[in-house]
Amino acid sequence: MEKNNILTNAFKWLFIGLLICFGISYTTTLTEDIFYLVYGSFGGYSYLIYAIAEIVIALILSLRITKMQPLTAKILYVGYAALTGLSLGGIFLVYTASSLSFVFLITAILFGTFAIIGKTTKVDLSKWYVYLFVALLAIIILEIVNVFILNSTLNIILCIVTILVFCAYVAYDIQFAINNNFIDNKENMGIYVAFQLFLDFINLFIKLLRLFGKARDN
Repeated sequence: MEKNNILTNAFKWLFIGLLICFGISYTTTLTEDIFYLVYGSFGGYSYLIYAIAEIVIALILSLRITKMQPLTAKILYVGYAALTGLSLGGIFLVYTASSLSFVFLITAILFGTFAIIGKTTKVDLSKWYVYLFVALLAIIILEIVNVFILNSTLNIILCIVTILVFCAYVAYDIQFAINNNFIDNKENMGIYVAFQLFLDFINLFIKLLRLFGKARDN
């Protein structure tokens, strides 16, 4: 499979992952019965359980992707997308449909723009890895701190910085997929790239939603 085919396969699985994610997120809000079944179980710790499961699957995909069977990689990826959809279950209740559509469109435009940059630029983006990782680590630490201090200005700054970081990650991940071939199984390589791009897209969407999402009146 040529590198362009790896990207094609990755974007196919990215589309499938986003469809599963937002499909499940929307489905959980169709009725109160479904919502309370999904989020009222496990003694009210549903979100925490879903988050832990996401982290476990993300670690397995990142650390074991070179050794697992393609079917296993696909199942884990689909499972991760589904869990992400469960984690985002409240957005259809909190935000208006028009603002969700607007933010999704903006996310897609930003994602597509930086994907093109990553594919066409002659700049070696591999040198950005350490800086992007340190920036992401700093963002995570500051967001944890902000959980306790609840500073609205810091929240806005973190959203903007996170958007910039993940835009850069989109370009980096695309160029990485083109220039690297560290996974012998090309199907797994496509899944791995799709997983990275899925993370980029979802993080962009969440931060843009915090900045531009319009809450429902009720």
